[in-house]
Amino acid sequence: MQCRLWNNPMGDEWQPEAVVRLRLERLKKEFNEYINVNSEKIDANIPVFFGQVIASLDKTLPGLSDELFDQFIDAMAFAVLEASKRSEEIPFVEKLFDYAMRNKRGSRNRAVYDILLGMKMINTGKYAEGAEQLKKYRSVDVIICPAIAYCYFVLSTQQSPVERSGEYQRLKDMALAAREQMIELVRLNPPINRLQDLEIAEDPRINKIFWFMIKQAIDWFPSEREFLRIGIEKASRDGGRDLKEELLNIAIERFYNDMFFLRELYKLKLENRDAGGVAGVVKQMTQQYPDEIEPVYYGLKLSIITSRMDTYFRFRKLAVDKNIPLQALLLLDYSFEVMSGKQADAAACMDEIKKRFGPQHFFVTLLEYVAHDFHSDDAKKVKRSKKAIFDAVDQYCMKLLKFEAL
Repeated sequence: MQCRLWNNPMGDEWQPEAVVRLRLERLKKEFNEYINVNSEKIDANIPVFFGQVIASLDKTLPGLSDELFDQFIDAMAFAVLEASKRSEEIPFVEKLFDYAMRNKRGSRNRAVYDILLGMKMINTGKYAEGAEQLKKYRSVDVIICPAIAYCYFVLSTQQSPVERSGEYQRLKDMALAAREQMIELVRLNPPINRLQDLEIAEDPRINKIFWFMIKQAIDWFPSEREFLRIGIEKASRDGGRDLKEELLNIAIERFYNDMFFLRELYKLKLENRDAGGVAGVVKQMTQQYPDEIEPVYYGLKLSIITSRMDTYFRFRKLAVDKNIPLQALLLLDYSFEVMSGKQADAAACMDEIKKRFGPQHFFVTLLEYVAHDFHSDDAKKVKRSKKAIFDAVDQYCMKLLKFEAL
């Protein structure tokens, strides 16, 4: 293999893990380029390819930990599969994963390979085999249960036998099994995007299956909020704003007093710079939770963003009535003056903060450092400073008040 490797300038000396990971990323990039050009050659002789990978790792990073070594082997196997014209051939995929497993150093956990193989089976129409392959990994990631459910769903719709026949009952059982798998998704509550680094994370077919089954479950079980919650969280992490908005519209209609959905709607309106929409959500929160301070805080936050003195004063009074901690109130006052562009008033607020927080409060020291740019003649610096101060204060207050992060 003609892969452009560099010499290890540090020999066997210790290197920070971050530096090791950076060098691994560079090596991975070089191998990926090689794989894309030589895919057919690699497919024909997989053992030789893995031998080249191991030789390069031993030469470049001889002290590499077993964990990072195995992660690199996984990455190479996925890269080969992604580039290969034989990626839909199940025997080839099995052979590739088998060779990868043999070359790993650690516990040789083959879960990721089994999951990938199961997804490949689904993509090639082997629904019964794919469902069986994936069953024991339902707790790994939210995409697994919907994938299994999809297998049963498709199998249940493949033909229309005569009612009361044995085949009719079998297909009816398959349709029920699809629903049961979606109920299992709620019961197991697996992590979202745990498999995001794998090839399947970007596979449009797998994503379509997930969203198809989530929408089916929302229709099947209209009183179950969790399918909407899972969908909204995944859409948020994947950057699917349209999907998130679609699901939120359903969620707010069905569960109008659910604080999770109200928070997500608040965040979406904020991202869309829809001040009127944000104000509407705050009003709805306040009506549903009149005794809670959380809706009041979101009102304060909106007032700071829009620099509305009358609105800020109104929500501030409510916050005081609900015994908001003094530290939060002082920081919010400071943020309001900063966002309003009032340098002298912001400086006065900072003086008060320093008195109340004391000299050992490192967060205040950092705020004061960032605030230097607030007094700059450079408009871009001032804008960046305002945003940094506001974001920092918001995160601090959310943690202090024990609210879920937006």
